[in-house]
Amino acid sequence: MSESNRVAEVGLSASESWQWPKAAFEGVILARCLAFLADLLVICVLLIVASVVFGVLGILTFGLLWPGAALTPLLVLAYFTFTLGGRYSATPGMRWQGIELRAWNSNRPGYLQALLQTVLFYVTVTVGTVLVLAVPLFNERRRCLHDYLCGTVFVRSDV
Repeated sequence: MSESNRVAEVGLSASESWQWPKAAFEGVILARCLAFLADLLVICVLLIVASVVFGVLGILTFGLLWPGAALTPLLVLAYFTFTLGGRYSATPGMRWQGIELRAWNSNRPGYLQALLQTVLFYVTVTVGTVLVLAVPLFNERRRCLHDYLCGTVFVRSDV
């Protein structure tokens, strides 16, 4: 069996075994918070535009397309999934803050892992609220609960 065909180890011991430079995690907590606020602003604009579009389409079709407005929350899921799983592994807010998402072994995540990251983020925030921000204070890599569950880590882009 060749090296490229080997299955990667899984679990906490595997995710903690990759060696990252210490500078990769400096200021990541604050950067993630500011990036989320910036992304929230972008998402609000997208949701307003989608609401206007579905409103106009609803009027033009005499209400037939108004139920389509219920799909606008999928914009949030698509926004995070396609940007985190894309070329830069970061949303526009994260790029502004100079951070990016990486798998525990330093590879860029794919779209499936980005989707899992997004869903688990919203589930853990809904269930744990403020505790989500407490978890990174107690680990060296500043990983949140959903980062542990997905096998991901946020690092500085310039390191």
